[in-house]
Amino acid sequence: MTNPDAPDSAFAKLLAFYSPLIAEIHPDAERLRARTHAWAQQFDLGAGNTRLTTMLAQTGADFTAHALPHAPGEIAQAFSDYNAWAWFPSEFASSGRPTSDVVATLARWERTFRSPNSWPDATAPADIAIRDVCLRLRSLLTPVQWERFAAGQCQWLYHMAWEASLLEQGATLSVNDFLAMRIGSGGANAAAALMDAAEGIELSEQQRLRPAVRAAAEASMLTSVLDNDRYSYLRERDLPVKKLSLFDAIRHDHPDYTFEQAVIKAVAIRDRMMALYLQLREELLADGDDDLGRYLTGLDRMASGNINFAMTTGRYLLPDSPHTVTRVDKPSDPSTAPLPYPTIAWWWGTFSRGDS
Repeated sequence: MTNPDAPDSAFAKLLAFYSPLIAEIHPDAERLRARTHAWAQQFDLGAGNTRLTTMLAQTGADFTAHALPHAPGEIAQAFSDYNAWAWFPSEFASSGRPTSDVVATLARWERTFRSPNSWPDATAPADIAIRDVCLRLRSLLTPVQWERFAAGQCQWLYHMAWEASLLEQGATLSVNDFLAMRIGSGGANAAAALMDAAEGIELSEQQRLRPAVRAAAEASMLTSVLDNDRYSYLRERDLPVKKLSLFDAIRHDHPDYTFEQAVIKAVAIRDRMMALYLQLREELLADGDDDLGRYLTGLDRMASGNINFAMTTGRYLLPDSPHTVTRVDKPSDPSTAPLPYPTIAWWWGTFSRGDS
């Protein structure tokens, strides 16, 4: 959605993020960046485009340093390299290629997560790089941690194929449809699937599958996805391939809204998700075990670190733009009532009165 005449006040609201959560940075941030850059160069991650290779490496390392500050040693490095690769399929899926090509490639990568050595003779840089990092992660993680990681990434690839098909169709989505699609294609569940390995735990299935824990993970990570959509908007608004956005979905549901009104509504939706997460988190911490506490701390650090990532990484810093990412102390909408979107409305029913 290109809005060259949108008022500055709209962009100020767009880039003001409510989060009372503590942020950290990985103590080996500089080492992660240097080694991931060398890894990306080794595998020519940008397929001959050295500038792209550098951008992917820096983005992956910066995201890991801010979002996974507790990840230990070689696991942190493997995640840093993986996250450098992970920005590549995100761009590939929204590149305007025929959906059949996108689906075929994403399916190949999905199988690589399930069986990393499926194509030992692969020659494409992205194929070789993901095989390398998957083999490393599989050797570093416990079987439980690996299975959760792989399952989360596979779900992400599937939903990116869904988003690519919607883009090819020129689909217009309601807010409910957008959230249902975006929670997957934005990697909300894929991000949560990193928590066990990053925090050095194996959250029990009994805890992980509690409705309130699932709701907390989805709410915090979808909040981060919507944050990413907000701080990447200025960079992406004039791309040749129009991306689906919450702003367009809001204006689909409310055709009379201006761009600024859509921004205000989008930020309010996001802030109510954050508020719900904080409520669920407080209740879960009161009766959870140590592993659950560490899992929730990991979600905290990722959600908060994601904002600091936007403030510091070169991918989103636009030198010609007067607009900067800021933090605010209060939510834009103080309501704690459930959001009226069926795909996520169940979150609000998972407090102790509804959590079994």
